[in-house]
Amino acid sequence: MFRKPALQVALDLTDLNKAIELATLLTTNLPKDYLIIEAGTPLIKSWGVLAPRLLKNITGATIFADTKTMDTGALEARLMIDNGADIVSVLSVSSEDTIKEFIGETHTYGKLAAVDLINNPAPVETAIKTLDLGADIIIYHVGIDVQIKRGITVADLIDEIKYLIRIIRNRKSNAFVAVAGGLKPGLVSSFIEAGVDIVIVGSAIIKSSNPLSISRELLSEMGVI
Repeated sequence: MFRKPALQVALDLTDLNKAIELATLLTTNLPKDYLIIEAGTPLIKSWGVLAPRLLKNITGATIFADTKTMDTGALEARLMIDNGADIVSVLSVSSEDTIKEFIGETHTYGKLAAVDLINNPAPVETAIKTLDLGADIIIYHVGIDVQIKRGITVADLIDEIKYLIRIIRNRKSNAFVAVAGGLKPGLVSSFIEAGVDIVIVGSAIIKSSNPLSISRELLSEMGVI
């Protein structure tokens, strides 16, 4: 589906045409095996299932549908998978029943379930629990609002990420670890050295005047090109 370390481009846009144009630019000019194209939450809220469907049909890349599911786990997973998503996301603060249904439905279709730890007060403990429920990807995600309020970046939490990675590797060796939250060139290599499998980048790429150059720089820092 994708090779690691992978760069996940978060298309947190509301303009579907711009999202498709950007995704096409990147997948045409960069090694597609190391790219994950994310239909971001704003894009899905603006365009629904059309977003992952068109991104998949046009680029042929691995598509992540960032639903951030909180309820009706099976339904939301199935909606996205039926429309091109290879990976779908559920919030770790959802009920255990929702997460179980979400993961179960995702696996029924042979796709990957990502559990997003954003705003979770006990991220490591929750990661262990969701791994036992079958999670394929654990996303260590420090939201932008939280970063601003606390005056930190996700890079400031590297020690906790390293600890989480050790726990995950011991618990489920084939699970993937992803990091998200304001990442940009210059902040990525330390996460790769720590063992992160997927680096999720949004604003640094989609708000850049030269998104291809920034993406290439990130992949270079990750040791891919």
